[in-house]
Amino acid sequence: YHDGNDGMSWHSDDEPELDPNSPIASLSLGATRKFNFRHRGDRTTVSVFLEGGSLLLMHPPTQAFWQHALMKSKVVHSPRFNLTFRKINN
Repeated sequence: YHDGNDGMSWHSDDEPELDPNSPIASLSLGATRKFNFRHRGDRTTVSVFLEGGSLLLMHPPTQAFWQHALMKSKVVHSPRFNLTFRKINN
């Protein structure tokens, strides 16, 4: 993500090739960014700020009940890198 103009819209990491019983790990590097979760049922939203060096773990069944998004921001002017680790079934 070059700066706050880049983001990721609401989604779940629920592709059929991903192991639904394994956690998903997301390592943030660079700029602090707002990361939101939204419940699929009642649309409750929870926000966290992911700082550089933070590790977010999404344990099952997070993907079944929640969507997530990286929010755009006009105040972020530096890049953010994200490494996401998922278990893929053969």
